[in-house]
Amino acid sequence: MATINYQFSDGHYEEIEVTEEFKREYELLERKGLRWRWKIKQQKYRAGIGCKFDLSLDWMQEYGQEPHSTFPDPLDALIQKDERKRYRNSIKKKLTARQWQVYELFHFKHYKKVEIAKMLHISEKAVRERLLNAEKRI
Repeated sequence: MATINYQFSDGHYEEIEVTEEFKREYELLERKGLRWRWKIKQQKYRAGIGCKFDLSLDWMQEYGQEPHSTFPDPLDALIQKDERKRYRNSIKKKLTARQWQVYELFHFKHYKKVEIAKMLHISEKAVRERLLNAEKRI
C-alpha cells in the first residue's frame, strides 16, 4: 500500500492509503494539472449525484495518457500486415485467376456467394465450384 496527500473538499489535507496503481495514476493527474477534474467527480459522487470518478482508458486517451501495455506496437502492426500480405500472395500463386477472384471476394472481402455470382455475371453454382476447387488446390 502507498500513501498520498489528498485535499478534501473542505480544504484540509490528509494522508490516505491507496494502491500503488492508484498512486501512480493520481500523481500523473497531479502533474498534468488534471487533479481538479477527478476531485470534482469525487465530490459529486460523495454528494450522491451518481457520478463516479473516471480513470477509464477513454478518459486517459482523451487527455493524452496512453497505457503502454494495451496499445499494439507499430512495428508489430507492420509485421502482421506483411505476414498477411505474404499469406495472401502464397494463396494467390496456387490458384488460377478465376479461382483467386472468387476466393478473394468470398474469404477476404466477405461477400456472399450470391453477390459474387451477380458481380461476375456467373451462376451461383459456378461460384461454389470455383471455391471448392480453390480450397482443394490450397
